[in-house]
Amino acid sequence: MSSQEKKTYTIRGLDPELYKTFSETAKKLGLSVGEFMNEAMRALLTTISFTGEVGQKIGKEASKLLSEFIKSSRKSLKEAVESVKNTIVISGIEELDISRNDLEDIDKQVVLVNIKKLYISDDVDWKLLDEKIKSIKMVNEISIPNHIPKLLFAKKCFMVKRIIVRSEKREEVSSQNVSNSISDEQ
Repeated sequence: MSSQEKKTYTIRGLDPELYKTFSETAKKLGLSVGEFMNEAMRALLTTISFTGEVGQKIGKEASKLLSEFIKSSRKSLKEAVESVKNTIVISGIEELDISRNDLEDIDKQVVLVNIKKLYISDDVDWKLLDEKIKSIKMVNEISIPNHIPKLLFAKKCFMVKRIIVRSEKREEVSSQNVSNSISDEQ
C-alpha cells in the first residue's frame, strides 16, 4: 500500500473519555488522530521490544504507569495540555531553515513535528536553541553547527532519523562548490 492510500480501521473497546483526551491532545500537538496513534503505537512497540525481557518488564511497567496516570491524574493531564498551549507547533514541512532571528522573534517555545529536512543556522547558540525549541519529532534529517552539543540536542529529539554535525557554514560550502565547478570546467 502506498503512503498516499489510506485504509480505515475500526477499533472496538476504546474508552470514550480516553479517546476524547487522546484526540484533543493530537489536535493541540498539530497532529491528526491517525498520526498521533501511529506515534503512540510505535513508541509502545519500541518500549516493548527494548532488549528482550528487560524491555518487556519496562513495557509492562510503562503500561501500568500510563494506566495509573490516566485513571488517577486527570489534573496532571490537564496541566500537560495547558503546557502544550504555551507552545507553537510547526509541522508538515519539507525543508525548514531556522536562524537566530527566527528564534528571537518567537515569544513561545516551539515544537517541530514531521519535517523532512531541518537546518539550524550557525548563528544559533545552544542557550537560545534550548530556550526556544521544546522538542523535535519525526524529522528525517537535521543539520546542526558543530558548536551545538550533540547529546544535549539529541535529548530534544524523538524519532529523528539522522543528525548531521556541520563543521563549515552552508554558504561557504556552496561557494566552494561553485568555484570548484568553474575550475573543473577550465
